[in-house]
Amino acid sequence: MLADLAALTPPLVVCVAFLIGVGLFLRRQMSPKQSGGDEDGPVDISGDSGIQDHGRSPSATPSDRGDG
Repeated sequence: MLADLAALTPPLVVCVAFLIGVGLFLRRQMSPKQSGGDEDGPVDISGDSGIQDHGRSPSATPSDRGDG
């Protein structure tokens, strides 16, 4: 009987360590974020970022080609 328990000890220890690790990982991931500074804050994208406004840029549409 003790030999059976001794054979199950290493997998049991690994299982417990794995469950503790998963618990700590989930606790860290699901905790509320702390405001530690501006480096993690949102990026200000309100300025001109170089993206053209397609409503004002000239483009070839099927009606502009003159095929018709």
